[in-house]
Amino acid sequence: MSESLVIGADPAAVWKIGGDTANIADWVPAIEKSHQVGDLRYATFAGGGDATERIIEHDDAARRYVYEYVSGPLALRVYRSRFTVAEHAEGSEVLWEAEFEAETAEEEPALADAIRDIYRCALESLAERARA
Repeated sequence: MSESLVIGADPAAVWKIGGDTANIADWVPAIEKSHQVGDLRYATFAGGGDATERIIEHDDAARRYVYEYVSGPLALRVYRSRFTVAEHAEGSEVLWEAEFEAETAEEEPALADAIRDIYRCALESLAERARA
């Protein structure tokens, strides 16, 4: 699953916001607060629930990072995501990809919809901040 958005802003400006793994609450509406200790990122969802994610790769030169879901309120058995900011003729293209497996097959469609919605809203918010 992936979501992408072209943003009319310089890739370095978009990465400065989106690549700051500790402060995703600044631009992801689904996250109320966030902080990072070492490679572990802690996030509190708006509406409740705490999640822990591990940043497993962070490459400023490539403007890309990869993280995994360690624990939290989502019914995930496996979750790995990659966030990338690339150059685009109109400014930047942000690609947010996820590979995941729900705890049960029945939960997978709803979980995919929820993740897609989180990504879509977050990318719109990131675009607003980057263009400001």
